[in-house]
Amino acid sequence: MSENSLAARFSFSRVGPDTETDSISYRTPLAVAMLSVAFEDWVEDLARGWKSEGANGISADLLIDGLDTGLILCAAVLCLFPRSSRLGVAVFTLGAALVFWPEWQMMANHAWLAVWTIPPAIIFSQWWRSDLYSLYLRVTLGIVMLAAFAQKIVAGTYVDGTYIYWLSAYGDTTKRMFSFACDLSEGAPCLAYKLIGQFILVWQLAVGVLLLLGVRSLIFLAIEVGFLLGAGLFADEMNFQVLNIALLCIVFQVGMPTWLLLGCLLLLVVDVFQISYLIRELVQYVS
Repeated sequence: MSENSLAARFSFSRVGPDTETDSISYRTPLAVAMLSVAFEDWVEDLARGWKSEGANGISADLLIDGLDTGLILCAAVLCLFPRSSRLGVAVFTLGAALVFWPEWQMMANHAWLAVWTIPPAIIFSQWWRSDLYSLYLRVTLGIVMLAAFAQKIVAGTYVDGTYIYWLSAYGDTTKRMFSFACDLSEGAPCLAYKLIGQFILVWQLAVGVLLLLGVRSLIFLAIEVGFLLGAGLFADEMNFQVLNIALLCIVFQVGMPTWLLLGCLLLLVVDVFQISYLIRELVQYVS
């Protein structure tokens, strides 16, 4: 399949300084990235309270805590429109500071990536057209992928398959998707687990290198999105993958088509409750 036919089929279109159209789809990725931060923080706390105690688990204090996250939600809306997009980035930066600063030492990788990539957009009057902002995100994501590769190499648990074995034996529902590949009673990872772990390493290394080399193929983007979704399903962590997908749309300077937008929003909602939890509830309901 050629790159042009892929772009036509999936409604991808590139934007640049000379692009005549100013579709909202070009600003949607940053709004989705902001939403992933809101869902990762306060919305997840709401879902956790609902899963544990139902409506009684949602206290007044929890609702008040959501005021800071409300700024991030407002920022996502402002970001969609050309005249208010920079204001949206500024509001997001304020909201993120209020949410994360009190416990910045406990920030997760998702939050660090968001605060490292989203606020710099305020420098550019039209960040969605900026080649420099796109380059900044490309280099950042490339370095992140190579750092993740290096960390896994040093730890060694992906190389020898022990991490995949541990997840298959003790992880939640989706993390045990490869449990069929080995006999867990042997107490050690088999060849299949080693190959899976090493494939993940090769994938992260390849993506990091290709990003830093400036590869802009839409086929590469489509494959990477597919891998991210697969990794999110396996780790039961779709939120982080949505953030990466949104940032990649800006890196490749393509608009986020409606089908991808709806998919990302659905994944954010699903991730709030976690796939493993929803599967268990469905199984209990059916049985």
